[in-house]
Amino acid sequence: MKSFASRNGRRICAVLAAAMLSACAATGGGGDLPEVPTRDTTSGDYLKALHAYRSSDLGAAAQNFSAVLEADPGNPGLTQRTFLARISDGQTDAAITMAADLVGRQSGYAFGRLVLALAALKDSDYDTARRQLEAVEESRLTQILRPLLLAWVEAGSGNWELTEIHLDAIRKQGGFVLLADLHAGYIAALKGDAEALDTAFQAALSAIDRPPARLRIGAALHYAQLGREAQAREILSGGDFTDQNRAAIDAALAAALTGGKAKGLVSSASDGVAEALFDIASALQRDRGSEIALIYAQLALYMRPDFPLASLLVGEILDDRGRHGDALAIYRRIGRDSIYHMMAGLRTAAALDALDEKAGALSELKALAKAYPDNGTVLVRLADTLRTDERWGEAINAYDAAFKKLGAAAEDDWTLYYTRGIALERAKRWERAEKDFLKALELSPEQPYVMNYLGYSWVEQGRNLAEAQSLIERAVKQRPNDGYIVDSLGWVLYRTGQYDEAVPHLERAVQLRPGDAVINDHLGDAYWRVGRRLEATYQWRRSLEMGPEPGLAAEIERKLQGGLVGGSKAPAPGNG
Repeated sequence: MKSFASRNGRRICAVLAAAMLSACAATGGGGDLPEVPTRDTTSGDYLKALHAYRSSDLGAAAQNFSAVLEADPGNPGLTQRTFLARISDGQTDAAITMAADLVGRQSGYAFGRLVLALAALKDSDYDTARRQLEAVEESRLTQILRPLLLAWVEAGSGNWELTEIHLDAIRKQGGFVLLADLHAGYIAALKGDAEALDTAFQAALSAIDRPPARLRIGAALHYAQLGREAQAREILSGGDFTDQNRAAIDAALAAALTGGKAKGLVSSASDGVAEALFDIASALQRDRGSEIALIYAQLALYMRPDFPLASLLVGEILDDRGRHGDALAIYRRIGRDSIYHMMAGLRTAAALDALDEKAGALSELKALAKAYPDNGTVLVRLADTLRTDERWGEAINAYDAAFKKLGAAAEDDWTLYYTRGIALERAKRWERAEKDFLKALELSPEQPYVMNYLGYSWVEQGRNLAEAQSLIERAVKQRPNDGYIVDSLGWVLYRTGQYDEAVPHLERAVQLRPGDAVINDHLGDAYWRVGRRLEATYQWRRSLEMGPEPGLAAEIERKLQGGLVGGSKAPAPGNG
């Protein structure tokens, strides 16, 4: 959940991530274990399992590793891989039964002991959890994670004084004061000590200039539920929240201020441990350690199944790996009563879109627009999805509604003018489109994609050719390897009769975007104009084989029959 960290928070998380990465690499808590020797009779199945794991098909990986393990039960490396694959797939209960066997064979296997400690803690068996954590060998892992978990073991046991000893050990590491203060607040909430909770939140909020949104939400919920509405709103004042976070904030405050149950703080030691695991997973994900991040995020969900932020993080990691169907199943666990429902809905729509289920994505977004009528982000996402589905009129209407909802924020956002301009241009409403492109350039004067789209559009209309060429040349300087923009430069030279100069740019564009029918057609036109007729017909045939839009296909057929007589009209430019 990238949106929940400030600049200093990211620095702290980066240190934490480095600690977790090095510890997991040393103890087998990550995905990069050494190759596992297997018996000849199982090597084929093992390779299938390994391929599934590396392809992020975690269910298949866990199943295949388990099948291989049945044939080779004494293989410790294979047991570890199966153990980690099961956790990654959310099969934590099955993994726990393996953890005892792993620790029995290798007493120093720190990650196995960690999982056994979590299982004991979830069952409120704090003595067993404490023994497992204290038996973990000294490493970078023990310097941060062990005292953090031990603090929660003591909190669950009611040994409140001991919790501070463990949190102080974290503070002494340097860079982790915010983490310790945050969990001091959670422990105070569990204890019901309002004064200590106030002190912890004030310490955490004052530790950095811009506290993370998650911390501010937790503090505000605490104050709101105590009836201190003004203090709650003051903490949440400012414009540094994303629109999605703002929706979560509004929902949480509304529930808290009306006496509802806005679940913002922990209600058990297991919840607190889930928060700790989520903190680690978030840090690892930001540091591109997604394999280990997924493991910690799944463990957070094991400790607290109704943890929407952890669900969102698991879904995000799966989406990043292209497992959109698996991500969908995770997002759909987050119900309408959650303050993160809108965020989950937007992720659901994006996953459906990635699966090319446009109808489902649009249905989800329209439902969100009805559920959150005052939220402009939903309308922008709806408009973007309609635009990519080439439903230009509906997209324009959605963009217009988003501008009204967002107000001043929209007026300063060049991307909204640019994307609405594209929809307007494709709907042949050029007068409005041009105004949007010019406004986008006013807000972001050297934005290459805006310069390219506006310049190309002018070229196609035979207007402002000198200015169009200048815009496109400036865009190429910024994006010399963008095939669409390089094509635009070649095309403006072509349309102004500079055929010889156009050819090398169009050849370069084809090299950059060899599968684009429009760019290949442009090069064919340029070849024809400079007398390279055989090469021109070759390019046109290539373009035709790529399945261009019907209008362009018909035009290419005419050119193949009779050559190039007049100017050639191309579809809209690529928009990056």
